[in-house]
Amino acid sequence: MTIGIAAYGPRAGQAILEGLRAAERLGRGAIGGFVSFAAIGEDGLLHRAETQRDGTRGLFGGEPLPAQLARARHAVLMSSGPDRPAPLAQFTPGDPLVGLVTGHRLPNTPGAAGIALNEEVLRRMREGSSASEAVEGVTRDNPTVDGGLIALALDGQIHARDTAYVERFPDRGGIVLGSREKGGGVAVLHNAIRPYRSLALLVAETALDTIVPEDAPDGMVGLAAGMPIESGPENAIRVDAAFTVQSLTLSDPKYLSGRWSMGLGPMASIVMDDTVVGHVLYEPYLVIEAGRLETMDGAARMEIPFRYG
Repeated sequence: MTIGIAAYGPRAGQAILEGLRAAERLGRGAIGGFVSFAAIGEDGLLHRAETQRDGTRGLFGGEPLPAQLARARHAVLMSSGPDRPAPLAQFTPGDPLVGLVTGHRLPNTPGAAGIALNEEVLRRMREGSSASEAVEGVTRDNPTVDGGLIALALDGQIHARDTAYVERFPDRGGIVLGSREKGGGVAVLHNAIRPYRSLALLVAETALDTIVPEDAPDGMVGLAAGMPIESGPENAIRVDAAFTVQSLTLSDPKYLSGRWSMGLGPMASIVMDDTVVGHVLYEPYLVIEAGRLETMDGAARMEIPFRYG
């Protein structure tokens, strides 16, 4: 019936929007209507955006997020079909001194404490509970309420849980990826959006790729036709101190003669003076002949991104 997304890390605001866009492009069902968006900006203040219709296209008329929202390190949203009860802020309560809360289905339902479940999570966090303690406590105390909760604390901790009632739903999905220790994290809860088994993972990975992209390069190394192919303990690119490629090494000697098409394999090593100093982030399609590199993805020259370490 809804989807809730929370993220922590660089450009978390942009990240959750990218995650929701992915859900809108590939999912069908309870999506593409209202959006309630909340973020703690670089100025330390709570910022909001909302729309009742058209999902991500309805926010700011489809224009890019304002920088204050896009660059926010703490951000949450909740979205579903159109025209939900106002104010939409009730679905994403927050306190810039504590954190943010979102969820899915009806997390704004009053619970055993007499206030909305999401507000109760925020209250417990104000009183010193961690994100996980607050969410686990509220869902435990309200097993029959129709809702799921995601809490995001200022320290970057994210925790998500459905109530026992919602855990019985056959079309629900949820995931938490990353962590504050890894530089960023994302949590997703949803139901009534298909494909439900894979959607949460897709949304979370899309968002996390905006926050801490695994393929962000530290530099580039250049390959060129004519480079020598040598035998070595592993498939690798050998460079000098200036990171100029000297040769390719292949672990299988059969490739040293004849004509072959091949790949180096994922994350091939970059070796300097017999020490691994990095790994490539892209694997080109190589054609080699008579112990020499002929083409890379059909080209005579190519720059390959790499990361140190």
